[in-house]
Amino acid sequence: MRRLFRIVFSRYGIVAIILVVVIIALALAQTRDDTPLSGSTSGNGESSDESEIPDQMTADDGIATFDCEGEDCYAAEELPEEAVDRALAFAEAWLNPDGLDQAAWYESIAPYLTEDRAAAMEQVDPTSVPAQSIEGEATAEGNRVSIPTDTGTLILSMSESANGWTSKDWLVSAIDWESP
Repeated sequence: MRRLFRIVFSRYGIVAIILVVVIIALALAQTRDDTPLSGSTSGNGESSDESEIPDQMTADDGIATFDCEGEDCYAAEELPEEAVDRALAFAEAWLNPDGLDQAAWYESIAPYLTEDRAAAMEQVDPTSVPAQSIEGEATAEGNRVSIPTDTGTLILSMSESANGWTSKDWLVSAIDWESP
């Protein structure tokens, strides 16, 4: 027994024990199952083909990830005529043709705005409006209405919601400006 302990605890014995532990660890690493994202060898020792997609990776997760090119990808619902009419009514008030002061101008545009947009417009100076008149027909695309003016295009995002003036109507949720 003493002789066995001397051999095991000698430098050759310790090297042999470390070598056995390393060989066991390598053998266990070779036989483990691959995760779906790994590109290493599979459990049978064959190299996995990157073009093969495991079933776990193709299951429907509810998130659309298809590639889309062109204008036909997303079917945009057209706004009803009353939404376009509301957008035009807002644009006419927004242009401030009567030269109203800030408070009166805000009161004239607020009924056309969602509550969030109305809060954002509360301190806006009407002299900062970059146009003077509407110069063409309004066009609707998706939930947006584009209104050509004398100096650019007013683009209004419309949503059907309520504010302090109406229980449910088409309201301006975003205002965008496009220079020519």
